Amino acid sequence: MVFDALPTRPQVTWPGGRTVAVWHAPNVEHYDYIAPGSGPGGPQGRTPAPDVQHYMHRDAGNRVAFKRMLRAVDRYAIPSTVSLSLSILEEHPEIRDEMLSRDWEVMSHGISNLRPIYDLSYDEEDEFLELSQRLSETYYGGRRIKGMLGPKISGTDDTADLMSKHGMTYHADWIHDEQPRPLRVGGEAAGRLVSMPYSFIVNDVPLLVAKHFDGPGMVELAKAQISRLLRDAEKDGQGRVACIATHPFVSGQPGVSRYLEEIFDFLRSDDRLWITRAGDIADHYLENHYDEQLAHAELRKDVLA
Repeated sequence: MVFDALPTRPQVTWPGGRTVAVWHAPNVEHYDYIAPGSGPGGPQGRTPAPDVQHYMHRDAGNRVAFKRMLRAVDRYAIPSTVSLSLSILEEHPEIRDEMLSRDWEVMSHGISNLRPIYDLSYDEEDEFLELSQRLSETYYGGRRIKGMLGPKISGTDDTADLMSKHGMTYHADWIHDEQPRPLRVGGEAAGRLVSMPYSFIVNDVPLLVAKHFDGPGMVELAKAQISRLLRDAEKDGQGRVACIATHPFVSGQPGVSRYLEEIFDFLRSDDRLWITRAGDIADHYLENHYDEQLAHAELRKDVLA
């Protein structure tokens, strides 16, 4: 496949002349204590359900650590796009109300993070996405969901088509680029869908839970990531996207939250950064760059999915 690599594609710019768009993605997740189906259970899939150790670690994130993360977000006024297990909206109204009062954008992360969608039929996935929108409209101020990070990063060959059918405009599973990119969609009521660069690099779970880094190392990695994107964007004139992916059960822990604050402090210290929500990035790209980039990609035979 001939691909349309940076920086030779049409230019992407961000509002106010900023060069890197940054979005914070707190993952607020629900895990079934006893998951549907058979086989290993729990967040790690390490034991038959119930996996008390890992379930309780994550439950503490919603019970206690979420509030600590909120204090960091509030201190630095960080807009956020929550990667949300949508059952949270109904089952944990106190979390829902905190997010809604801060105008957080909800991005679907499934119903539960123990219910991947890779084995759903077309009709089942259609029903899943319809339910996702219904839950948001019912419990989150009538708002419809613009994007999704698949539960356990799962999907099917139909996912993009069905997301478009249900009015979504961005898919965060696709991390193949440093800009949003057009994704090919078809089927019923097909609209426009773009990738949204999420991060498995600046992400507290692989960094701290998998113990590849410590807290100071996570801060330095985030700074290095953003700084390099700024240099590259200024060199070639192509706006970039960076994501800071967090989880309350990690970054909201008493000994970790200060490192999240250090990252936010770094972001707020540089006015070249557009700190915003994923949906705002997608909206800007769709309005200002999608058509030109799609035409160029079609010419280069580089439309994905």
